[in-house]
Amino acid sequence: GRTKELAQFMEVPNRLESTTTIDSLQFQHNRTSTEVIFVSGRAGSGKSRLLNKCSDFLSTQGWLVFSEKFNRGVEYQSQGILCSLFDKIVKKLIRMKVGDDQQDEEYSRRISKALSDSLDDSSLCSLAAYLPSIFELIDYNCKKQSAVEQANFSHWKLVFLLTQFMYVLLELDRPIMLVLDDLQWADASTINLVLGNILDSVSNSLYAHRILFVVLYRDNEVCDEHPLVAQLVRLRQSESVKIKEMPLSTFSKGDICSMIASELRLTTRIVAELGGIVHRKSSGNILFAVEVLNSMVRNSVIHFSLKLCRYQWDWDNISSLKTEENVASFIITTISTLQPKFLQTLRILSCFGYNIDVAILCLLDTSCIVPFGGIRNPLRYLVDIGIIEMAGSLVSFTHDLIQQHVYEGIALPQRQNLHFGIGVFLGSKTTFNAAATGPGIYSLEFGIDQMYISESKIDGDFIISERSLLSIATDHINCAGPEFIVDQKQRILFARWNLKVAKELSATSNFRCALHYYKKGIQFIGHDVWIHSNETGDQELCLDLYEGAAAASSATSDLATVEYFVNIVFRNVHFERSLNAWVILIVSLESSGKYAEILEKGVNLLRRLNFDIPASPPSPKEIKDSLVTTLRIASQFRIEHIKTSYHSTGILNQDKRNIHNKNLFKIFDAIVIATYNTSSPYLPLLAFEMMQYSLRNEFYEPEAAIAYAGFGYFNIMLRNDFKSGKYWANVALEMLKQYTISTAARVKWIIHAQIMIWFIPLEDTRRNLLEIAKTSMKLGDFLTEIYAIRLSSRCAFFGGENLSIFSQLNIRNLKNTVKYNTTQGTETAVLDQIMADELRGENSNPFKVFKGLINNEDDLFKRASLTNNTSSMMNVQYRRFFSVRSILLSFMPK
Repeated sequence: GRTKELAQFMEVPNRLESTTTIDSLQFQHNRTSTEVIFVSGRAGSGKSRLLNKCSDFLSTQGWLVFSEKFNRGVEYQSQGILCSLFDKIVKKLIRMKVGDDQQDEEYSRRISKALSDSLDDSSLCSLAAYLPSIFELIDYNCKKQSAVEQANFSHWKLVFLLTQFMYVLLELDRPIMLVLDDLQWADASTINLVLGNILDSVSNSLYAHRILFVVLYRDNEVCDEHPLVAQLVRLRQSESVKIKEMPLSTFSKGDICSMIASELRLTTRIVAELGGIVHRKSSGNILFAVEVLNSMVRNSVIHFSLKLCRYQWDWDNISSLKTEENVASFIITTISTLQPKFLQTLRILSCFGYNIDVAILCLLDTSCIVPFGGIRNPLRYLVDIGIIEMAGSLVSFTHDLIQQHVYEGIALPQRQNLHFGIGVFLGSKTTFNAAATGPGIYSLEFGIDQMYISESKIDGDFIISERSLLSIATDHINCAGPEFIVDQKQRILFARWNLKVAKELSATSNFRCALHYYKKGIQFIGHDVWIHSNETGDQELCLDLYEGAAAASSATSDLATVEYFVNIVFRNVHFERSLNAWVILIVSLESSGKYAEILEKGVNLLRRLNFDIPASPPSPKEIKDSLVTTLRIASQFRIEHIKTSYHSTGILNQDKRNIHNKNLFKIFDAIVIATYNTSSPYLPLLAFEMMQYSLRNEFYEPEAAIAYAGFGYFNIMLRNDFKSGKYWANVALEMLKQYTISTAARVKWIIHAQIMIWFIPLEDTRRNLLEIAKTSMKLGDFLTEIYAIRLSSRCAFFGGENLSIFSQLNIRNLKNTVKYNTTQGTETAVLDQIMADELRGENSNPFKVFKGLINNEDDLFKRASLTNNTSSMMNVQYRRFFSVRSILLSFMPK
């Protein structure tokens, strides 16, 4: 019934296939756009069936087709679902690697080698956190990452890794189709990630024609403010992405007649009247129409006639057949007629959502939750009548509307009880001594630290991982809800379950999902638990949950939520225990560009920690006195002593004192950026104080390197002592050896941009800064990346770079700077572009990136004056001083 739409859909992959025949040199000059197909329609309009038809055909033509479906009501799982889509690609490559097809094996081998060549060890280990199957494809043993490195995972790091992964796939010669089904149910971050960051990056590839994105969504479930609609509007205006929109309306009478004729192997003339009745009863909804036809077959209204050797139907029964007014009512009526054991099986399945892993069902089959006699026979019957289907390791509802109505049809108390029973049973399978409790007895007396979860192999090749089993059990307990569980000890235990799952998700940068579990854990312990936490020994649990929620909120750029959670910590624990919460708050303020607030809070915090920092900006005398004190203390140390002390301590030293020192320097790192952006006189004094602290406490880990770099810089700027400046810069670099944390990239940027630039040629500085930008991009530290690119661009400009090339690169970098929303980087790039335009005698109007907020240099200078941003004011004056027009005018005769 979708012959016309099928042909429209196939136009796109057919066009992309023809593009691959273009000569490679010609293609480089006639680059093809990335293509995206948006298929929209109401539930039951046939979107998925149309897509499945196309996917099956393309798979036979050599396309690699991968799809993933997003689920209603679990937006927090969106990033995990997207990563699962990419992990499916890896698993396919693994199967190709060990298969019988020589071409498949060669393709998989080439992908494996290309990934190893394009990603360094650190990036591969990071990628494995998102795509756990990657090391089955690549023969590599990943060393366990330190807690410091894991903490530096970020959204932008995920962007970098997935785009690099896509680049490798596209360089080889097989076309790929990625399908995102029901994308309207994904969260905004995931929609923007795939339709924004990844799609934009792929569209810049020479091989953009080798991939086709397909988005399926329900147009009646999105509004103008929905992030999917916003991305669709943006892509309609894009020059690098070509989209095709395919809205699917309800089926016409002719469509339904064609479908029936095809299924019954009859002519449309014979089925015309039957098709008309089905169309009238279903109102053209394909899901409803299929269900109406299935009911006719089940009731023998439609049956096969041996006499006529074809299907026939009973007109009397058809005319008297009662159907509901809509598909929802029809599904409910159909389900209500099932026998109790089949209905109970359906209800259990619906508690897991749209689909469930066979391995979980095999586990449940040993419990008292399932109907007497087990779950296998009911499953077969439900498959036979078309309510559920089985594919690979998954059991799924034939449509999510069926799952929705089955689940919503369960009374709330019964639903909570069912979730609780499932959660407790699966949780009992993770307990170290579950066997000792005997069958059917659920031990809830053990904390999460005593839990042992092995790789449990269930029935054939299906495996339940440790993370999956605990996470599924926790999800069911959460669906039951804390109000369903009266016993406080059980609620504390389930809070620990949530904490365990949340920490694992945070370690893989899935912060939105982690935040969901942190919040659920907080709901289980209750807000009053802080009052008695010292007596019950649960203060650490409270602290972990609230700090975890704050950190996850910080990673998702939700400053208001960060402040909510850290303020609760500040009210309930002693100041000495709250330092980690202060780190989270300060870092979150930095991400939000709240530099003045960072400076105020940071200085007050350091004063409370007994650092000798005045409440008001320091005078020149105070800065000079602090410098003299720092020089005296520093004179007692040598770089060899620092090397020895540092390497004996090591980055794995995680005792409380060491963690305290790390947190101090994380705060200092954020304050340095704030003082740089606000041109605050606090900067030299802070650098000296932190340098003294590091030397007195013999703390020489990477976090402290920023103080040494700052000390070296001020030796040059305040004492004109270039030798000492270079010496302390080298000390800082020694601290950073072999470490690729974001702190290292930021400190190296300071060293090469502010210190080493005095000692090495501009071209070498430019190369060093570009390498720092590359490292920062891998780490997801976009702020340092932008700063490094901007300064490398200036080195190229003043080093005599071809102005045309400089201008092109600068405009491209300017667009990226705007995308990352770094105001000062944008201002600097605009001013540099004005200078390049004047030298070339052109006007590229770079101020247009501000979209009317800033229209010229006067506006920029005025805004900088209002915010007391002396750095931006100096940039404007600097640009004007070197204005080519002014210089030329000065030589003109009066």
